[in-house]
Amino acid sequence: MIDYGHGDDLYKYKGVVFKANFSSNVCYTGAPEKLLYHLESTLKTIENYPAPSSENLVRKIEEYHNLPPKSTIVTNGATEAFYLTTSAFHSASVTICTPSFSEYEQASSAYNLKIYFIKRTDILDHKFETKLAFICNPNNPDGIENTIDEIETVISKYPNTIFIIDEAYTEFTSNTTSCISLLKKKENIIIIKSLTKLFCIPGLRLGYMMASSKIISEILNYKMPWNVNSLALNAGGFLFENYNELTPDFSLYLRNTIIFKEKINAISGFEVVPGNTSFFLIKLEKPRAADLKEYLIKEHQLLIRDASNFRTLDQHYIRVSSQTLDKNDLLIKALKQWSC
Repeated sequence: MIDYGHGDDLYKYKGVVFKANFSSNVCYTGAPEKLLYHLESTLKTIENYPAPSSENLVRKIEEYHNLPPKSTIVTNGATEAFYLTTSAFHSASVTICTPSFSEYEQASSAYNLKIYFIKRTDILDHKFETKLAFICNPNNPDGIENTIDEIETVISKYPNTIFIIDEAYTEFTSNTTSCISLLKKKENIIIIKSLTKLFCIPGLRLGYMMASSKIISEILNYKMPWNVNSLALNAGGFLFENYNELTPDFSLYLRNTIIFKEKINAISGFEVVPGNTSFFLIKLEKPRAADLKEYLIKEHQLLIRDASNFRTLDQHYIRVSSQTLDKNDLLIKALKQWSC
């Protein structure tokens, strides 16, 4: 059975009414109301086939990011982008930084890539010799980040490696900025973006990948037609027409996260792993992540992420994503009771 390494497992708990879900990294504000109203008005579009390669949305994305034509593929979530890339380079070799999304490993294994694992903290010193390399920036689940200059230095030093930069959480931090500007200077880079986290629409499955026209042309050979449904395409078009207006304000979100981390650190038996993202790891004094998760579900109707299935992590680790101050306080009180 595949052990999916990201997303939440809320679907497993039918009948449980949760007071707060800290396990998912999507933006806590929920989907924009304007987007929901827009989707209601476009429901009839499901009666027709969508564009085979999401042509209209591709053009809007390229215009928004000031990219040349034929540099973008719209995907059924960022995960499809991982699988498309590994299928296009099947049976090659890949470096995967850990801990991080397990989908990198699953997508690589599905297409018989030879996998080499390194620590996420070692990418600046590592000698890359594989055809592909996955780098999540900022990284999930620990929030480790690299600057544009650092990423550029690495990909410049190893021109024979194609670096896949997963930018699902660029907006979820006070530090990281996108490496999209590198697309015009470097041929060995693929950038993958997710719209589901930022705009809280994971159920629609919508992402996209950007690279040189040469790489995009190669990957398109492996993409099936109509891979993205009409509602998702309508959502994407509306979001890019109103991107700046609909993007959540993360300044308050991140300030609340700092308060949240400080309160958790003050509880005996819990240590926040340093980082600047709105989601973060917590190290438990005792390896009881699964027990804590079940306790929080049964006694407090709160859902956290047991992080032990991330490669290199174990039952000492959970991951949480900051919510509103009121919801954060619910978890703080529950953790205090657990630690007593």
